[in-house]
Amino acid sequence: MKNKSIRFRITVWFGVVLVLLVGLTFLTIRLAGSVVLRSTVRDYLFGVVEANADNIWYVKSMEEDSEEEAVHFIYVKFEDGYIKIDEDFMNTVNDVNSAVYTQTGEMLYGENPLALETDRIPFAETRLWKLSHNNMDYNIYDRKLNLEEEKTVWVRGIVSEEDNIAKLGQITSVSLFFLPFLVIAAIASGYFLSGKMLAPLRELEKTAESISGRNDLKQRIETNDSGDEITRLANVFNEMIERLDRAFETERRFTSDASHELRTPMAVIRAETEYILEKDRTNEEYREGFDVIKRQEARMSSLIEDMLDYTRMDQANRQYEMAETDLSALVLEISEQMMRIAEKGISLTWEIVPDLFVVGNAMLLSRLIQNLISNAYRYGKENGHILVTLEEDIQDGAHVAVLRVRDDGIGMKEEDLSKIFDRFYRSDASRTTRGTGLGLAMVKRIVELHEAEIRVDSIFGEGSVFTVFFKKA
Repeated sequence: MKNKSIRFRITVWFGVVLVLLVGLTFLTIRLAGSVVLRSTVRDYLFGVVEANADNIWYVKSMEEDSEEEAVHFIYVKFEDGYIKIDEDFMNTVNDVNSAVYTQTGEMLYGENPLALETDRIPFAETRLWKLSHNNMDYNIYDRKLNLEEEKTVWVRGIVSEEDNIAKLGQITSVSLFFLPFLVIAAIASGYFLSGKMLAPLRELEKTAESISGRNDLKQRIETNDSGDEITRLANVFNEMIERLDRAFETERRFTSDASHELRTPMAVIRAETEYILEKDRTNEEYREGFDVIKRQEARMSSLIEDMLDYTRMDQANRQYEMAETDLSALVLEISEQMMRIAEKGISLTWEIVPDLFVVGNAMLLSRLIQNLISNAYRYGKENGHILVTLEEDIQDGAHVAVLRVRDDGIGMKEEDLSKIFDRFYRSDASRTTRGTGLGLAMVKRIVELHEAEIRVDSIFGEGSVFTVFFKKA
């Protein structure tokens, strides 16, 4: 069974369970049928005897009835009168034999196939008892009948269980004939239905094999709207493929972008090295060459460091320790530090509401603030201005801390806004600005780790505003 298909195993288990259920049902029907038949025969025996008892009277003389009435009765001499028996008295009906007896056991009228065997057995009122004769069981029922003038007779009914056995045998034969066909039909239906139900699994298997063989993550399993477990499994599988496809695409793009970013400084270093080694150079030329190499090395080191930081952040997910953090103090501290940069004559000022606390990681929050301010410096205009604000606001009924970094720099075009958080993306197509292109991507990831929200508003040629909404602690 270990190497068999799910369809085969389902069918086998279904067949085994079905055979057991059919066997138990057959035994139950046989036992219940036997009980029901015996009960029915006994009830019928009681009914026949009681009905016959209602058709018996005692009369002193046959002349008491008119000639017209007398033709409907049977008169049997009994003591000093007669037992008058209605012609509706049934000697034998459906194998139930009835007979009328005196108290001494003398048969007056009727039929009794076991007369010799029962004559020596005394009567007992309303007693049902059994007698075996010639390997056959008989049910016997006695009914005492008190007649006029204190006369007493007995009505004895006898019925064989042979009919019960015969009828039960017929039921058994019919069941044994039809049940195997029903079991086979049920197993065949189960095999067919299991194949229909497992069809999506086969499609899933084919798709997985195709993806594995062709390395094609664009394929998807076709599903319907049935909403059953297999359809949900197929949908989960499609979602998994979609995530894998996005992850591999992101990885390919990351590798391509990283290679592109590293290619330029490497090319500059190679060219500068070849230039220096072509011939003897003056000390000034050597110094200039080594300065170029040093700057490119610093650029490569910064890029590699940012790439490692981003990778760690991306892999860590929610493993960073989160604690209640004074965001006001953090923004103030970093603003004071970065004010000293004074790059391109740009001034940095701030407006910070004190004692705003959020749940977060201080190291990541510091990196976010630094990256936003560094980005503002990078794309700011000569002698421009950067404004950092932190205030409290209410959104959707919840208190939030709102951090804004506003600059009056070159701004961004509308088509750039949806891409600025992509890794290595720069709105400056010429890439003349400094930076690794990972700063805002890290900002986006930090925002996600803090379950915060970031929004960008920008007007080309006028400046940009980055706004981050944190849940208050």
